[in-house]
Amino acid sequence: MATIIRSGQNLGVNTVFVIGGFIEEKYKGCIHKFSHQMNTQNGESNLTLLYFSDLSEFLKHLPSQTTLVLVETFEAAQNLNDYKHPTNATYLLGRETTGIDKADLETIENFFHVLNAGIPTQHLKNHKKTAHLHKIKIETPQSLNLGVCASIIMYDRQCKQTEP
Repeated sequence: MATIIRSGQNLGVNTVFVIGGFIEEKYKGCIHKFSHQMNTQNGESNLTLLYFSDLSEFLKHLPSQTTLVLVETFEAAQNLNDYKHPTNATYLLGRETTGIDKADLETIENFFHVLNAGIPTQHLKNHKKTAHLHKIKIETPQSLNLGVCASIIMYDRQCKQTEP
């Protein structure tokens, strides 16, 4: 379904979550059996790779005090050029061809509605100890390859957080 990239204060990626990935059932839990096909930079020794069967399972394990950033061409999404990346962010990138579908968006929005119910208003907007949901988009004429999109997001994050 999606790839999620977790990035923290060190600016780099520290975890990659995969929801409903292409991995055949016989390989789940045995990442070493297929890593030679896609791991050209020895990434597993540098970051944590976690798989979840579906979106609901991932949301149950969403890192605390994070901002879930949906990267998609939603109408109400903020343009990446104007976006200020939060210190602790988890970026969710949709499928390459279909993006984040409406049902998944509703699941995510409902999760945050329930999660933030009862939190005082002054903590909902920008408080760093409250989980947040942001939507951003990269202005392009067509859909981007997932790896390209992730690279653009991480490059933009690093450039903006290292500016004086």
